[in-house]
Amino acid sequence: MAPLPDYPNALAQVLAGPWRTTSVESIELHRVSGRVLAEAILADRDLPPFNRSAMDGYALRSQDLLKTDTLPCVGFIAAGDADAPKVPAGSCVGIATGAAVPEGLDAVAPHEWTNRASPVLFNKSPASGDSIHPQGSDAKQGDELVSPGTTLGTVEQGLAATVGQLDVPVYQRPRVLLLSSGDEVVPVDSTPAPHQIRNSNLMMISELLTRMGADIIEQRWLPDDVDQTLQALTQTDADMTVTIGGISAGDRDAFRDAIDALKPTMLLQGSAIQPGRPIQIAACGDAGRERPLVSLPGNPVSALVTASLFAWPVLRMLQGMNPSLPWTTGKLGNQAHRHHSRRRFRPATRDAQGNLHVPHWHGSGDLAHAVATVGLVDIESGSAPVPNGQDVSWLPWP
Repeated sequence: MAPLPDYPNALAQVLAGPWRTTSVESIELHRVSGRVLAEAILADRDLPPFNRSAMDGYALRSQDLLKTDTLPCVGFIAAGDADAPKVPAGSCVGIATGAAVPEGLDAVAPHEWTNRASPVLFNKSPASGDSIHPQGSDAKQGDELVSPGTTLGTVEQGLAATVGQLDVPVYQRPRVLLLSSGDEVVPVDSTPAPHQIRNSNLMMISELLTRMGADIIEQRWLPDDVDQTLQALTQTDADMTVTIGGISAGDRDAFRDAIDALKPTMLLQGSAIQPGRPIQIAACGDAGRERPLVSLPGNPVSALVTASLFAWPVLRMLQGMNPSLPWTTGKLGNQAHRHHSRRRFRPATRDAQGNLHVPHWHGSGDLAHAVATVGLVDIESGSAPVPNGQDVSWLPWP
């Protein structure tokens, strides 16, 4: 049997799948937070659209103060004033922050540099351009302000409002069907028998995928029955299907047999990682309309880790985003043990100094050890532990 691919190669195989972005919809500006932009937001005019005063003070010609330190004041310009007074050579005009600087004036002296009287005595002379926000210095008309594929937040909403874009084209949230399995699994609100467990995975992964931008159109538990499982997998118009559990080598792993019956294009069947080694990802559907089928292992930490490592990049692609995940660098606050042949991705906490701590665990069924964790630390395979203080890559939770 060929060795399982390491994580970078496994992910590359998955991202090479025949994935297509979701359809584009136009939604109202006040509803776009967290959505992914489908078409660029362009400047509809120069920004700022005029030479804008950056201070409360006096607009003037800087050369006039080479000859004198006192200038008569001919009036005042408030922000929004359409008609400015004429400012002859050798004079100045009072001006408010945000007001348009009259043509020919090249500097604004703040009030603090003056006696705030008439005529105005200047204790300090501004240079040409001082305290003026020049027209078009932020952007020229037609410039791209926000690129497609950007997740829209507060600043992007502000820019869309700046250019008068009340309806914004965004990618539809990928519609996801989420299925879990196992005859030993019972609903969260039930009292399990000693041999049973509550369905924590369905709740946890549903929330995780939603944070990744998914629209969970249905989430349900299935018994270990191949026919019922196959029916659930085929009778859906979801953009993506995610299954939890039932893909190992057990005799009653219904997801494995039902997926085999679909005859999908298998992109990944396992990866040399811990936890999450059994991860499977396939492309299902007719040519040109394939949708991803992501099969997560059933142990809760394995499901959590593989959803973050594999489902998240695919969901980003479906939403028109760069699939690259927001990996960053931090320092270990405690020693971390390696696996001799598999790359480990372990949930970690973060202390007040920003150091990452990998808590002790009892394997991939131990969800309790992941409480208060902030993301996954990447621990490459090997024999010697990773020492305290070493820089490591880590991936924040969505």
